This record gives sequence, C-alpha cells and structure tokens, in this order.
Amino acid sequence: MKKKDNKTLRNVIIFSLVALSCGWIGRLVDLKAGTDANGSLGQLIWIISPLLTMVILRSWMGDGWKDLGINPRVRGNIFLYLFSLLFFPFMTMVIVGISSSLGWMDISPMSSHYVTAVGIALIPSLIKNIFEEFAWRGYLAPKLYTLGYNRFIVHIAVGLIWGMWHFPYLFLFVDTTESMITYIPRMMLGVIIMAVLYGEILLMTRSVWPAVLMHTTGNAFIDTLILKKFVLVHEEFSYVAMPSPEGVIAIVLTALAGLWMYQRRRRASSR
Repeated sequence: MKKKDNKTLRNVIIFSLVALSCGWIGRLVDLKAGTDANGSLGQLIWIISPLLTMVILRSWMGDGWKDLGINPRVRGNIFLYLFSLLFFPFMTMVIVGISSSLGWMDISPMSSHYVTAVGIALIPSLIKNIFEEFAWRGYLAPKLYTLGYNRFIVHIAVGLIWGMWHFPYLFLFVDTTESMITYIPRMMLGVIIMAVLYGEILLMTRSVWPAVLMHTTGNAFIDTLILKKFVLVHEEFSYVAMPSPEGVIAIVLTALAGLWMYQRRRRASSR
C-alpha cells in the first residue's frame, strides 16, 4: 500500500472511531446534565463531531479538500437533482397508498396542517443534513473510494458506520414497541441500502448537495408524517408498512432505486 493510502486509511479509521463514539459521549453529557430532550447539548455533540473531525483531517492531517464535493455541479445533473428532491416524497405517497388500502395504517386528513408541518421541518432538516452529509458523503465515502475498494463494499461500509452512528439517540426518533433485536437489523439494512442510493448519485454528480436535498426532504416528509401522527401504522404491520428506513416496502423501493442508479452510472461510464 502506498504511503498516501496508509495515511488515508489511518484518517478514515480516526473518523469512524469518532463517529461511533461521539453519540455515546453526547448521551453521557445529557445524562450528567439531566437533559435528554430533543435539541440537547449531547445531541449537538453527536451531530457536529463527525463534521469537525472531517475539517481537522482535511486541514491538518493531510487529506486535503479536493474531493469534498462542495461544488453543486447542477449543469448536466438536473434529472439527478429532481430525483433527489422527489424520491422520498414519492416513495412515501406510494407506501401510504398501499398500506392504507390494505388496512395496515390509518390516515388522518392530509390537510394543510401536514403541508405546514413539512414546511416548518425543512429548514432545521436542511441545517442538520448539511452537517451529516458533508461528513458521510463529503468525507467517508470519497476517502474509501480513493482507496480502490469495490464500490458496493464502500457503500456497505459507509452504511454500517452511518447506521451505527444513529444508535445512541435512536430512541428519540423511533416510536415502536417492537424488540430492538428485530428492529435494529432491519433498520441497518435500510440504512445500508440508502447508502447505496446516495453513493451512486454522489459518484455520478461528484457533489454532496443531491444527498443533502434527498436527506432533507426524506426527513421532513417521513419524520413529520410519523412523529406528528398524520399516519398511525397498526403495530402488527409496522415492520412492512413504515415509510421510514426499517419498513420492508421502503427497503424494497429504495433498493430498486439504488440498483437503477447503479445501472445508469455503469452505462454512463461505458459511454
């Protein structure tokens, strides 16, 4: 392995260790402070630590800024930007339509209240996902690509670390009575498949911004739908009908989209 590759691998390991530990440090801070509500100091540590680590590694530990992906590169990628904006809202409508028609969920009237709630959620979701995506798609994914690993191996590695990063605060974003023994493996599979979709779009656009937009609309539409109780998924069907990453339908639709993007990229590369 070349000296540059050794340095990159070292820095990737440092980043991954910070990502996997910062949430537990944040949880400890919250428990010591006696605050565990949404928006706590511990959660701030959890959200910003991967990005701060990326800045340190790029600025002072030899990684540089060339592959950050901060250039939007909209020209020639309009379709991919539109896809990134609309995929999760469209997927959510499909899942809600299927699940409600089969009696797997109850829906409250989709009035202007939902549109307003989504609109309110967009800005904080955008801010949060700038921090998140410039860590995962702006650092971890491109650095693993430069090491020459198989693309799918990279997608899986990014998904595993990204998924485990969520563990310390998972209870705040999950409303389920399901055992974590069955929930977590399915959630991890969903996150890994999302990493494939995000990663393939990143490879085609060489920009982090489509991932930021996709993650933002996904959080705003899906989290608002579930956490604000606009839909109530029947407990016995939650494993299949949830529009969030752990839902079986969501996993299948995201996997199909990721496979389609992979094929598009391969065709584009061959041309």
